[in-house]
Amino acid sequence: MTGKVKRMNLKRSQRMQKLVDIETQQSQPVVAKFKADQVALQQQEQALQNLLIYREEYTEKFKAQGNAGASAFKIQDFYCFLQKLDDAIVQQRQVLVNLAEQVEHSRLAWQRAHQRIEALQQVTDQSDQQEKTHARKQSQRQLEERFGLTGPEVFST
Repeated sequence: MTGKVKRMNLKRSQRMQKLVDIETQQSQPVVAKFKADQVALQQQEQALQNLLIYREEYTEKFKAQGNAGASAFKIQDFYCFLQKLDDAIVQQRQVLVNLAEQVEHSRLAWQRAHQRIEALQQVTDQSDQQEKTHARKQSQRQLEERFGLTGPEVFST
């Protein structure tokens, strides 16, 4: 019984603020996933850059050693390893495409949650403003009644 009485004593803005708080709390996993997805994407972009840099360095090192004097086995080994690096780069690029899609999905989920919270907060703010306006008017009426300033008889002569 006291729970009902207590809830009924809360103003609309206070009840709405509780909804905002609940929605904010429930959106935390969505926010965390979005941030984690962004970090994962950045890490995988860095991994791709590292692969590209390593490939370039490996190629330059082979050229600097002079592939003209290299044995057929060494040249074949170089091109075989280079092919493995290229395959890894292609796979890494696919990982980035998949992660970018995942980031976009989590961004949209975060955006929807954020919009819900903003809409609830806007309604809460409007309710709070209405309550304050109502309280000022009620206070004004009480003052007028207390000092006898209400009604047409105050202004009659």
